[in-house]
Amino acid sequence: MKIKATTVFESNYEALHGAKRFIVNQGGSRSSKTYSLCQLFILHCLQEPKQRVSVVRKTLPALRNTVMVDFFEVMQDLGIYSQQAHNKTNNTYTFPNGSQVAFFSTDDEQKLRGRKHSIVWANEANELLHEEFMQLNMRCEGKFFVDYNPSDATSWIYDLPSDDVEVIKSTYKDNPFLPESIIRQIENLKHTDEALYQIYALGERARSRANIYANWQFIKQKPERFREYVYGLDFGYNHPTALVRVYWDEDEIFIEPVIYQSYLTTSDLIDKFKELGISENAEIQADYARPEIIAELRNAGYNVNNASKEVKQGINYVKMFKVLAKDDENLVKEYNNYMWKKVKDMITDEPIKLHDDAMDAIRYAVHFIRSEYYSDSGYLTL
Repeated sequence: MKIKATTVFESNYEALHGAKRFIVNQGGSRSSKTYSLCQLFILHCLQEPKQRVSVVRKTLPALRNTVMVDFFEVMQDLGIYSQQAHNKTNNTYTFPNGSQVAFFSTDDEQKLRGRKHSIVWANEANELLHEEFMQLNMRCEGKFFVDYNPSDATSWIYDLPSDDVEVIKSTYKDNPFLPESIIRQIENLKHTDEALYQIYALGERARSRANIYANWQFIKQKPERFREYVYGLDFGYNHPTALVRVYWDEDEIFIEPVIYQSYLTTSDLIDKFKELGISENAEIQADYARPEIIAELRNAGYNVNNASKEVKQGINYVKMFKVLAKDDENLVKEYNNYMWKKVKDMITDEPIKLHDDAMDAIRYAVHFIRSEYYSDSGYLTL
C-alpha cells in the first residue's frame, strides 16, 4: 500500500512504536497534523488486530467537520472504505481484523467514562478540561496522542510528565502539498499580528501583550488597487459615531475613516450621508443595538444591515489581513489605545470599552468581508 505522507506522519509512526506514552503534536495551521494522524491510525488498524482507537474532541459537530472528513477521505483514497463497516449511528468504523476506530465527544459521558481504549487521540486537545483528559487517560491502555495549536497561555498539556512525553513540532513548511494561496496567508500573519504568527505559522506558544492590534501601516493615500469596499458603522452620541470604509484586495485591507463625530442625531447622520455622497446601494454593516436608527436609515433609502457582534472572531478576522490605514489622528489614537482588559495582571480576551468606536466599526465591516467573500475561496480559516 502506497500513501502520500509528510514528515509529520513519519515522526508519529516512529513515536507510535517508541517508548514514550504521550505523543504531543504541537503545531501551526495546515501542518498536516490531522491528516497525518488519520493515515497513521488507519495503517495501525490494518496491521494490528483487535485495536480500539478512540478519537475525541470537545464537541461532535467539530469532530465531524474536521477529523472525520479527513479520516474517510483517506479511506476513500486508499480504496478500502466499506459502507457496511461504517456505523454512522455510533460513529465507528470496524476493520476486517476486528480493529475499530470510534469518534466521540467529551460531552458523551457514557463513552468518556465507560470504555477502554488501546489508543486515544485527543484532537484540538487544549479544548478539553483536565478532568476530561484524566478520564480518558485512566482508561487508555497504550499511547495517548494529542494535537493542538498552542494558543492558550495555560493548559494541562504543558503539565504532562516530561520524561514520558514526545513532542512533535510541525508547521506549514512540513506540508509540501499546500497550495501557494494558503502559504501566503499564513506567512502574511507576520505582518499583521505577531501572536497569531507565533501560534499558527511557527507553532509556538504566543507571547502575550495588552495591545490588540500591531503592525498596521498608516499612509496618506489609498493605493489604486483597492476598489471594492464595505462600510462599518458604530453609533454614538456623547462618544463619537464612527463610519469607516474598509477596502479589500486579496490579503490586504485599507481602512478609511469617513465620519467620526459626537452629538449626531439620526437626521444629522442622514444629512452627512447625503453630503458625503454615500451610495444607497453601498453595503453598510451597523451596530444592531440601535434598531431605531437602522430603521430610519433604511427609510431614507440606505442599505444598512445588522453587523455581527462576535468580538473575538471579528478581531481575529482583522488580524488575518495586512492592514493599511489612512493616517488619521482619531484612527491612530484608537489603534494605539485599543487594549485587552487585564484582571490581576492577567490579559483577558475582552477589549476595554474605551477608544473603540472606529475599532468596532472596522470589525463590523471586516467580519462581513471575510464571511461573505473569503469563506469559500480557499483562503485560510484559523
